[in-house]
This record gives sequence, C-alpha cells and structure tokens, in this order.
Amino acid sequence: MPIRKFKVVFLLLITLLVGLLMQACGPEPTPAPTPEPVPKESKIDTVLLGVLVKYATAEGTKEQKLQLAIDYARQQNIIDNQDEVNFELELNDPTAQKPVTEKVTTMGGRVTNSASEGNIVKLRVKVPVKVFVDYVNSSSQDNYLSDLAGFKGVIGINLLYPRTIQEFNGLPQTLEALQQVGNLAKNEGVKIMQTDKWQQAGFTGKGVRVGIIDGGFKFFQDLQGSYLPRDFNPVDIDKEVGGDGMLEDDVHGSAVSEIIYSHAPDAQYFAAAIDGSDDQFSRAISYMVSQKVNIISISMGGHGTAGDGSSFLEKQIERVRQENGILFVFSAGNEGSSHYTAYYEPDSSGCHQFAPGVTRMALGNPSSAPFPGYVMLNWEQWLNGGINPNATDLDLFITDINGTTLISSTGDQRSRTPKEYVPLKLNPGQLVYIKACAKRTGGKVERFRLHIFSHDLPLQFVVPRIAVADPASSKGALAVGATNYKTDAIEYYSSQGPLTNGVFKPEISAPASVSSGAYEEEGSSNFPGTSAACPQVSGMAAVLKSANPNLSIDDFTTVVLEHVKDLGPVGPDVAFGYGRADAGSNPGAANAKPQGKLPPAPAPNKEPDINPIVIVTLNSRFAYPTPVATPRKVVATTSAGTANTTSAPITDAPITPQPVGNVAFEDLFKDTNSGLPNGGATLYQNGRYSVKATTSQLVWGVYPNNKIQPQSFSAEVSVQGINSDAGLYGLVFWYQNPSSYYLASVTGSGQVQVSQFNNGNWKEILPWTKIGAWKAGASNRFTIQTTDGGLKIFVNNQAVNAQPLKASGSGSIGFAAGSYGGAVEASFTQFRLTTR
Repeated sequence: MPIRKFKVVFLLLITLLVGLLMQACGPEPTPAPTPEPVPKESKIDTVLLGVLVKYATAEGTKEQKLQLAIDYARQQNIIDNQDEVNFELELNDPTAQKPVTEKVTTMGGRVTNSASEGNIVKLRVKVPVKVFVDYVNSSSQDNYLSDLAGFKGVIGINLLYPRTIQEFNGLPQTLEALQQVGNLAKNEGVKIMQTDKWQQAGFTGKGVRVGIIDGGFKFFQDLQGSYLPRDFNPVDIDKEVGGDGMLEDDVHGSAVSEIIYSHAPDAQYFAAAIDGSDDQFSRAISYMVSQKVNIISISMGGHGTAGDGSSFLEKQIERVRQENGILFVFSAGNEGSSHYTAYYEPDSSGCHQFAPGVTRMALGNPSSAPFPGYVMLNWEQWLNGGINPNATDLDLFITDINGTTLISSTGDQRSRTPKEYVPLKLNPGQLVYIKACAKRTGGKVERFRLHIFSHDLPLQFVVPRIAVADPASSKGALAVGATNYKTDAIEYYSSQGPLTNGVFKPEISAPASVSSGAYEEEGSSNFPGTSAACPQVSGMAAVLKSANPNLSIDDFTTVVLEHVKDLGPVGPDVAFGYGRADAGSNPGAANAKPQGKLPPAPAPNKEPDINPIVIVTLNSRFAYPTPVATPRKVVATTSAGTANTTSAPITDAPITPQPVGNVAFEDLFKDTNSGLPNGGATLYQNGRYSVKATTSQLVWGVYPNNKIQPQSFSAEVSVQGINSDAGLYGLVFWYQNPSSYYLASVTGSGQVQVSQFNNGNWKEILPWTKIGAWKAGASNRFTIQTTDGGLKIFVNNQAVNAQPLKASGSGSIGFAAGSYGGAVEASFTQFRLTTR
C-alpha cells in the first residue's frame, strides 16, 4: 500500500474529526437557507473513529502505533481477545444485506451474525485491528469505516450497544455464593410470595417450559442436580457467532436461574448466554421460540433507545409474544439511583444547565474497586424509534475537575439517533463531570427532555422516574421492579415509570436483596437488583401456568398481574406496578384464571414529577463535627453579607418556639403524591420519609417550588434513625435550585449547624453547636422558625441559638441526610409548615 495514499486518507479523517469537535464547542450560529448535505462519515460512531485517529496521530514505529490503537480500542471495549474490532452495521433495506456482507468480506472483515425486524437489518462485523487501521480504498482514499458508510443501504455504523445484567453492585463470583442463593431463595422469596403453598398442593411448574437469557452461567455444572435441574445446559450464543463466549463470563445467570427453579422445580429449563446486543438478543429469542418455551425471563436491560416500545428489539418482543404466546418477563432496571432527566435548558453556548449557571454534573465511583460502566445521553426527539434529521444535535463530554475532556461522543444527529454513549471505567474514588452541549446554537429550540444514565454509578442529581430500561419498555413485556424482602418497601435503585410517552410501567414488583452469608464474606450481604426480582415473577408465573396450562397469553398475563399484594398508593403506580408478586394462599386451577379484579392501568402521564434528588459531596464545607466547648460561637451575618463572630453564653433555659399562624401545609408521608421525590435514595415508607446516604454524600429531596415557597415560616419535623456524629439529618429551606439554598443540619448525637450555599459559595451561619435536649437513639423534633430577617433553630422545643441568626430568603423546603462514614438512613415523620 503506497505510503502517500495512507497519509492522505488520515489527513482527511483528522480534518473531519476536528471539524466535528469544533462544532461541538458551539460556534456562532450561521443560519443556512437550505440544509447542507450530510456527509457519509456522520453515520459513523465517533468512538469507533477514535481508533483510526489514535493510529494516525500516534508517534513511533508502525508496530508501536498499532499497539496504541489496540490499547485504545480495548479501553473502549470495542476489541475482543482475538484483537478484532467489533461493531454493528445498521441497514434500512433488507435487500442490501447480501451485497454489504460480501463487501465486508472483500475488505478483510466478516459478518458473524444478523438480525432483522421489519425493514431494519443489523449486522455484527468483526475486523482484525491491523486490517481496520491499514485499509484504504484505492479509488476514493476512504478508510475502512468511510468506505462502508458510503455503501447503499447502510444508515449507521454503531458501537455494539450492550444491555447489561441488572444486578446492583456485583455478585461475588464464587460457587459458595451461588449455593447460598439457592438455599435462601427457597426460604425467603418462595415463602414471601406463597408459592410454597402451591408447591405443597402439587403445582410445581410441571409441563411449563421456561427460557432464561442472561450474560453468563458460571458454575452451572456444579449446581446441576441440586440448585438447578440435572439437565440444565445453557447454549453460548456469543460463541456461536464468533465471540469469545459468555457462558463462563459471570455467575449472574446461574443465580437468576436458581431463583426461578426454587419456585418451579419441575419446569423444563432452556438457557442462553449473550452479550446483550440486538443481534445476539434476537438470536437467543429465536432459539427460545424453537424450544417452544412458555416464559422467557431476562434480567438485562439498557437505555439506548427511545424507551417507548418503538425500537428494533421492543417491536420484536411484542411480535413474538403475540405469534407464539410467550410471556416475556424483564427486570425494570436499577437506574432509580443513576438516572437524571430534565427539560433541556441551554446556556448561551448551548450547554445544558443542571441548575442556573451550572453546566456540568458530577459522577463518581465511591467503591474501593475500579468500576467499568458507561454514560448514556438520550433525548426525546426520536422519530418512530429511529433517526430524526431535525433533532437538536447534542454532544456528550466527560471531563475532569479542570474541564479537560477525557472522552466524548459527538455524533451527527442528522444521520444518527438522538443519543450519545461512552464506555467509562472509573478508578476508586475518581470523580468526573458530565456535560451535554449542542453542536449548533441559535434558532428556535423545541422543548424536549434529555436523560442521562450512568449504570449504577451515583450521579449528583437523581430522578427515579422515567427510568425503565429497554426492552422492559416493550408492549410485549412485563417489567419487574424490586422490593426489599424484609420491609416490602420499593428498593431505592428500582427504576420507576412511566415510559417517555407516558405509558404505565413497571407492571409488577417482587422481592430482591435476598440475604446471603457467602456474599457477606465477599463484601456484599445480599443479592440485590431488579435482576433478583425478575426471576421471582418468572418462577411464580411458571407455577400459575402449571395450575392452568391452557391459558391464552393475554389471560396468562392477567393472572400474573392479579396475583399481587397492593403496596404504596392504592391501585397501580409507577413504582410497585399493580403490586408485589404474591401467589396467594389458595392454590388451584380456580385461582389460576382471570378473576376480573385487575384494575385498569393508569392513563398515560407524559408529565410525571421529575423533581430531582440532589447528591453533593461532604467536604471541608461540612467539616466533621467535634464537641463544642462553652462559651460557643454563633456566626451572624451583617447586612453586607460578611460573617461576624460573636460569643454567646450557653443558657439552660428552655426557650420554646413562638406560636405562629395556621398550618399551611402538613405531610404525614402516607400520600406519595404530596410532592417529594419518591425513589432512589429518597422514599415514602408508609408514614415516614426515608433519605439514605453513603460515605461523603449529602442527599436531599425537596417539594417543588410551585407547591411550597414560604418566606416567613415555622417548619417542624420528627427525625430518627441516625445515632452518631458520622451521620446528619438536614432541613433544606429557602431552596431556589441546587445552587441556592440554606441547610440546617443536626447529627445523630445532637450537634447543630446552619449554612448557606449561593452560586458556588458556602457560608456557615451557625457553627456546629451541641444541644443538651437531644435524645440519643430516639425520635427528636427539629424546628426552624424564621421571622423579620431572623432565624431560630429548636430541638425538642429547646433553642439552639439564644439570638436570632441574621438570614432571609424564600423558596421551597425539603429533607436531607448526610454521611461522613458508612451508610445512613434518616427517617422523617409528621412534617408541619406554618406561615406568617
């Protein structure tokens, strides 16, 4: 290959990529009277292009440059153990499949799998990395990707977007842990859902064929004949299509299978290991159809589609359900604590504002081990589940604290779907920032919501709603949320509905967090995640089907949804669905047919509450509280806003709050529609509001500003659950946005602080102050009273500050929890707000 041509093609490639990056910075708008032609390179995912750029710009010998390209590709998870680059070709013309496949072969690659639905065809392509970076079309000078992009029928060259297993925080990869799951699944999930009573009556899943699709079935041979059937033999779809193989990749599928088996020990089981991509999913579903299964249980999901049932795989599931009478059961997702959504609010440069003037959102890895994951930016401008050439063109950037871009995805939405995706691996304690910026600014911008998903890594702003994963979002699937098996509360990580189009999801919930002594030895005490909830429903469904094997698919679905315990608000809701799965205590065919008791699903709600939970880092602004000696110091502010420190003697006289006007608002936390975020780390729990935080986190939820925005008021609430200085309760007040609010804090041992945050500046108004009225380990009443520019704090009706603190403002109010070490959970009850 002539070196001259080689240099020319990469010069063109670098020019293209630099042009894309320049556009992403938001140049001055230059409206064009007619649309510009869309270059074929815009069909290519920019992370894939990055492999070619890395090779072209690296210094050293050819071998050294190749190794740098391989290292980059492996870091982005787009290369396999055979040093082959893996990607997806998307076609919109089925007749193009054969010539495109032949084209790939002549270019030194190979198509190893395909999937089709309607007019859309997806091809899995593998290319040796040396061929990939060296290739130049002798006529056009195109590189490998550009040459493919210009071929008829090709509408996209994409990363293989994998749907991930929906376990939370990772399962120990040990046989002992799996054996523990098998034992405890029989003792916990089966009894809670009462399928043990059906087993005793002889309904054990006999005659029912159950399919399980998952990301790995490690140790399944060791579990055959004990925790799994003797003939349990999964197929490895990934290996069938030329991959490295997924069968031994993870214990997840084995644990999921154990749970189903514990409910339905006499069912027949079929299992398939996949990597989560569309083409392997499609192949696995076809395998299950060929095995004539009645139920397919899948604890995997993702967020790379419109999330409204219109995608390739969602449509396929809906069709297969109707044509073959198969009940699809999916985990709803674990993004209740790792999802953000809001209407796009750009600043002058086109970057989304997470709060006024704040154009980045923190993302961190609080664990002690590296965490491989991803960040997905997805916005609601899809056109029939696909490309919308008129969509706003957003780009995704991951930066460090100084604003330096670490990785980005800057596709051209004129020829790509409205999403940007980057694989991301964070080291322990690493903190990065997410930015979403328009490539072009100016002109009228249609109002739309954007979504950011971070795959279990904690975001700074969290919205549990509109977070159901695909393909659980399919009309042909039941989505399963997770409840705590001990308390029946919805798990904080459980993804909530509705879908982006307002459609009701999830339909049902089930127990997760099955306890495990073996997991505890491995650093985890349970099997959490909607991954554990999904197979509970699948197992119950197999039992019900065995009691009435002739049910139609619609009647079968109704029977499953009628066998629930209604939790949360009366009737179906977007957290529990129709309720937590419960087979009931009266087994028999008569109770395994529709009873006509299923209430109608809620009407579509396109504007659900998306008030975010806010998570910030406890640092020097919240210095670890130490005992305060007398005389203590009280910080007051002057009218100019500077802090003056004055001494104030401790008084033992119980100064009580002065009575104020009538009660303006009262919340007993029994109505989940009272306005607070409900999900993730903040939950309504039958008469109390729970806020959870982990080490170095401050987490809060507030009422919407359009619901409560007092100026002079008295707010009081009872607090319980934190018993040391390692954790704190908080009342957030005069809250305008995540950059402007006040916070009154009290630790579990009774130390109080008041601070103000305003556009990046912290000011301590009252330093940590010990209060003698605090009752350790008991419920305490925490009160704030404001009037005439002053602020007083009370604990159990005893004043913390003898003189009013100088402070004023207006805004909403809410509740917080913070941790300096370990997990804490603050409970708030009997909130009352009175205004003057």
